[in-house]
Amino acid sequence: MSLKKTIAILISVIFASSSAIAKAQTTTSTSAKFTILNEGDPAPFTGTLFSIEATAKLLANKERAKQECELRIKYKTDTLQAKCTRDNGLLSSELEIEKRKYDIIVAAQDEEILRLQKIATGSGDYGILWFSGGMALGIVTSIAIFFAASEIVKK
Repeated sequence: MSLKKTIAILISVIFASSSAIAKAQTTTSTSAKFTILNEGDPAPFTGTLFSIEATAKLLANKERAKQECELRIKYKTDTLQAKCTRDNGLLSSELEIEKRKYDIIVAAQDEEILRLQKIATGSGDYGILWFSGGMALGIVTSIAIFFAASEIVKK
């Protein structure tokens, strides 16, 4: 799953849960009553009585749950950020390797092109050698024919 998609889902869940909490708080806070009683005092309304310790525990649990949620979100965000950084680094390395391979291939092709151009343009002129070789072969052939003809005439 992509980082953006995961973050979008995470933010949606946070908004949905925070709106439900806000609704629950407004529902109870508008009709809620609060008073501090001492031992033996009559309660001014029907309800549930919590000790100071129980109230502190409820408030602490609420704060702890909030902190746990924030820590889970931070952990997930950090994990996804680390994965994204790692993947980005790997892709950057692969790109650099592909660039180097490309440069090496292009350099080898350029070398081959230069080598083939030298062959195609002919670095030496062999016309004189062909002429000389042809002349020598012609002279040798003429002499051989002359001797062959003179041998035939003698017989």
